[in-house]
Parts: sequence; C-alpha cells; structure tokens
Amino acid sequence: MFSQHKNALAQKITAFATFLAFMGMGVVDPILPDIAKQLGATNWQVELLFTAYIMMMAVIMIPAGMLASRFGDKNVMAFGLLVVAISAMLCSTSETITSLALFRAAWGYGNAHFFATALILLIALSPDYHKAIGLFEGAIGFGIASGPLLGGFVGQFSWRYPFLITGFLSIFAFVLVLFFVKEPAEKKAHTPAGLGALKALFCDAKFLKIAIGAMFYYYAFFVVLAYSPLVVHMTPIEIGLLFFGWGLALALGSIVLSTRLERHWRAQKIIPVVLLCFSAVLIGLMSVHALWMMVVLIVLSGLLSGINNSLFTTYVMQSRFERNIVSGGYNFLRWGGAAIAPIASGLIGEHLGMSVPYLVAALCTLIACALITHTGGKYV
Repeated sequence: MFSQHKNALAQKITAFATFLAFMGMGVVDPILPDIAKQLGATNWQVELLFTAYIMMMAVIMIPAGMLASRFGDKNVMAFGLLVVAISAMLCSTSETITSLALFRAAWGYGNAHFFATALILLIALSPDYHKAIGLFEGAIGFGIASGPLLGGFVGQFSWRYPFLITGFLSIFAFVLVLFFVKEPAEKKAHTPAGLGALKALFCDAKFLKIAIGAMFYYYAFFVVLAYSPLVVHMTPIEIGLLFFGWGLALALGSIVLSTRLERHWRAQKIIPVVLLCFSAVLIGLMSVHALWMMVVLIVLSGLLSGINNSLFTTYVMQSRFERNIVSGGYNFLRWGGAAIAPIASGLIGEHLGMSVPYLVAALCTLIACALITHTGGKYV
C-alpha cells in the first residue's frame, strides 16, 4: 500500500513536471509580435523561436532515450528540467533574435531529455497503460494552454517576464522530481538499448508508417499553434486567452474523449477519421476572414488535436520494441515535422499569402491519414 502511495505521488509530480516543461512551448505565442517589434525581427525570424526549440528537441530525442535506458528515466528527466530552467532564464536576458533563438535551442535540448523519459516513467508508475498516456498528453495540453495565458498576461509588461517565470517554475519542478520521484524497480532490470535496437526499429515498416504519419500531422498541428498568432491580429492578452481555450480543448480531447473512443474502437480506426476532420478545420481557417470564426476553428482544432495526439502515442507505443527506443524514435520524427512548420509557414505566408500555410497543413494531414489507413492491424 505504501509503495502504491509513493507511485501515485510520483505519478502526479511527473505529470506536474510535464505540465511545467511544456508550458514553455506556448509561452512565446502571445509575445511573438512584441518580440518581432522590439528586436527588429521579421515574421519568419520570430518563428525561429519555435523551430530552433523543436528541432533541437527532435534531434536529441533518440540519444536521450538511449541515455535513459542506461542511467534511468528519473535521472535523465531531472537533468532535462535543470537545463530547461537555465535556458529559460537566459532567454529573458537576450538582446538579439539570434541569441534568443540559440537559448531556445538549448531549452529544446533540455526538453528532449525530459520528453523522452516522462511518458515511460508515467507508464511504469501507473497500473493503467491507457490512462497514463492520456494523463501525459493531457498534461502537455494543459501546459501548452497555460503557456500562452502566462505569456499574454505577464508579457504585456515585458516579453522577458514569461521566460523568467517559466525558469523559476522549472527549478521548482526539478526539485520535486529530484526528491520525490523514485525509479520504478522494474525499469532497473531492463537491458540498455543500443544502436542495433534503434536500427531494427527504423527498419520496421509499421513503426515508420505511424511515425512518419505523425510527422506530417505534427507539421499541421504546429501551423495552428505557432503560425496563427501572426494571423489573428489580437493583443497579447487576447492571444493568450485564445490559446488557453485551445489548450483546454486539447487536454479535453487527450484525457477524456480519446479514452472514451478507445473503449469502442481501436486507435488505428479512429485516427484517420479525426485527421479528416482536422484537415477540414484547416481548410476552414484558410477560407474564413471573420475573427470570431477563426477563434472557433482554432479552439475546435485543439479538441481534434488532443484526440489525435493521445491516439497516435497509444498506437505507436504498442510496438514490440523497448519503450525508450520507441519513444525516442517516434518523438524524433513527429517533432521533426513540428520543427519545420513554424519557419516554413512564416516563409510561405510572406511570399505566397497569409492563408496558404493552412492549405499546406491540410495537405500534410491528408498524407498522414493515408499512411495511418495503410498500417494494418495491431503489432505482433
């Protein structure tokens, strides 16, 4: 009973740390226009704050997963949180868009170590596999939702303050993980994963279809998150409230709706349907001009994305390969797609029209739908 209590506490702390870590992903959303103005940056240059962060996170996912299989998920996760805290504070001191992008890249480096381990730790600490995934994706949703809210309300005084506050909160999460989260006993018995296991994973056709499908989908997902603040023409507080609503819808889809849908259908049957709905919302964002309609569609996209995010993770984690390797490989590909979206959307919007990035995102979603439709049944 005492062990179960400790596991429950560790699970809550890990979810809370996930919330804080991913709050930093969306914290820049409402302050992008102010950063561009005060640092003299163009739209595509401020989008580097997303791309540098996510690209570094994607690249480091695989080595972070391999490190975790050797040194333990808890140790690697704590290290990642410490790097996140330091990098966030350094962001608040930046004087140029280049230095700010570099510090955001360091932030992504730390977040990779956290992201590659938190889900594995949650699954090991939880008696219910599906609830652990829902809790993880939901914590990400709440974190991404709270980031814009923090950025909007605090960023009205200075764009530097959201970074500084995120840094202090990350230190708090680091201390909690360090002292109250213990490595589950069963994790210590795992054989450290090596390059052979990684090669076998990337030779698995089904894994590649799911992960590449996620890569195209996450491109579209981050067009909504990273590019929309430049299109809606709102104040920082208004953008913060909009994406807070978007993030709450994301969490609702991750924690509640995806779990209920899985009671009746398998993940691989649900994902293509939700992807088609998501592509329709993206076409709507490309077509409408009324602000209230864009707000409704952005929030609706959050609900659909929450379902997709949770179900994609559920589906890929059914793989027969070691979970640290699956998590690292999957996150490398899906966040690779996410990393390309902000800067690509900024460039496409500047040269081809502000609504065209949504069309590209819709096409990417349809490609993801085709890949998932042809993955077949369950892993064996």
